[in-house]
Amino acid sequence: MKPTSIILVMATALASATAAPALAMSTIQSSQTGVRAAFADAEGMMFTAEQQGRIETILADAHAEVRRYFPQLTGELTVTFTPVDWPLDGVGGVTGRADAPGDIQIQIATGYPGGVDAAIEDGLRDALYHEMHHLVRGWTINENAFGPGIHIAAANEGLAVVFAETLTGEIHDGNRAPENAEAWALEIRDLPLRSDYYQWMFEHPDGRTAVGYRSGSYLVRRAMEESGLSIVELTDRTPDEIWILSGLGARPASLDQ
Repeated sequence: MKPTSIILVMATALASATAAPALAMSTIQSSQTGVRAAFADAEGMMFTAEQQGRIETILADAHAEVRRYFPQLTGELTVTFTPVDWPLDGVGGVTGRADAPGDIQIQIATGYPGGVDAAIEDGLRDALYHEMHHLVRGWTINENAFGPGIHIAAANEGLAVVFAETLTGEIHDGNRAPENAEAWALEIRDLPLRSDYYQWMFEHPDGRTAVGYRSGSYLVRRAMEESGLSIVELTDRTPDEIWILSGLGARPASLDQ
C-alpha cells in the first residue's frame, strides 16, 4: 500500500507510458525454476554491484519461500528493479506492481533514510511477497484474471497485504484498517461496478487514502477469523467467497444489473 505522497507518483507511473531504461540482466536460479533479475539505470541512478548481489539473494529467497506455500508459482519470472527518487518512507523504501504473468516491476527509493541499502533490507521482501502473491492470484495489470469492481480489487489487494505481513511480521501504517473499517468495507462492496479505481484504491476526493487497500486488509483478516482459514487457504477462494466468509455478505447481484 502507498501513502498519499507515493500514491500520486505511482498513479502517474501507471497511467503514462515512458521509454524503457536500459537493463543490465543477470539470471539466478530459485527453487527449480528460473528467476531473472533485471536492473534498470534511471536518470543517472544505478545500483552498485554489491546492491545487485544483495537484491538477487533476497529475490531468490523470497521466490523459494513463496513457492513453499504456492508451488503453482512456476515458469519464468523476470523482476525488474529500478532506483527512484520517490518518497517511499512509509512502505520501507520499496514499492512495486505485477505488470503481467511472469513480470514484476520493483522500485527502490534512493532517498530512503539510510539509503538504498536500508531500503533493500527494510522493504524489499514485503514488496516481493506482495507482488508474487498477485501472480499466484492472476491479479496483474495486463492479462488480468478478474473482472471489474472495487470489491474485487479490495479482496485481491487485501490478500497480498496480509500474505506479506504474515511472512515478514511487519505492518505498514498505510494498510491498517480505520476504526470504522466495517463501514468502509460495506461501502466498497456496494459501489457501482465500474467505479473509479484511482479514487477508491488510492486517493479519494473526501481526503481518505487507500480505501480499497485498507478495507481489503480488514476484509481478509475478518474472513480468516470468521472461517478459521489461513491466508494460504483463503487465497484459493473467489472474491465473493471471501466477502461471504467475512460475514459481510456477497455483493448484491442487483447492483450489477
